[in-house]
Amino acid sequence: MPASAEPLHPSLHLIEDHLDAALAMGEDLLTEKVALLQPTQPLTMARLVRQNRELAEFLVTVRTLELSLITRLLQARRHAEELRRRELRLKPLIALFVAGTAPLVDAAAELGDTTTRDFETGDTASAFLRSRGLIAPDAAGLERLSQLAVGEDYLVAERIRLGTLLDLVATFLDTLDVLYDLPGERAAGSLPAAVGSVVPAESGRAT
Repeated sequence: MPASAEPLHPSLHLIEDHLDAALAMGEDLLTEKVALLQPTQPLTMARLVRQNRELAEFLVTVRTLELSLITRLLQARRHAEELRRRELRLKPLIALFVAGTAPLVDAAAELGDTTTRDFETGDTASAFLRSRGLIAPDAAGLERLSQLAVGEDYLVAERIRLGTLLDLVATFLDTLDVLYDLPGERAAGSLPAAVGSVVPAESGRAT
């Protein structure tokens, strides 16, 4: 039962919904991978066409999940800011969450305006892969790689490690479970020993 007899603010349920969805999208991102042609394999037109098709599908899926993840987090951020003064028990965590997701505010505006990106890189697949940390910044291409796979070091919107972001989301959700016992299908995790031990995501852009 909630610790307080007062009715829960609707924003609490909205925050949980958005964070649950964001966590699921992040977990889906972590399963995304695509196999690449091996150097020992004979290069045929059929193999090249298949790899290009699978790579294009991988990029579309990753881009879509990333944009959906950012959208959900920004919605949760907006509702969390509305609760900052009302829910004093959440104030430190809300401050942490707002600070940790601040880089996504600017990123959302840039993602909606492709002018600069298209001018600088042509919006090529290799530019996207470099900006997300999927290949090295100085990599000429996909040579010597057996696969591309999204991991915890994937840079969401070129700014925040996916693993760090998901840790922040999970901490917020666990806190809501402990303090308010909100109904939901997600199994409640264990609340970290100290909320302050979660460090806000770094905002340095990959180069």
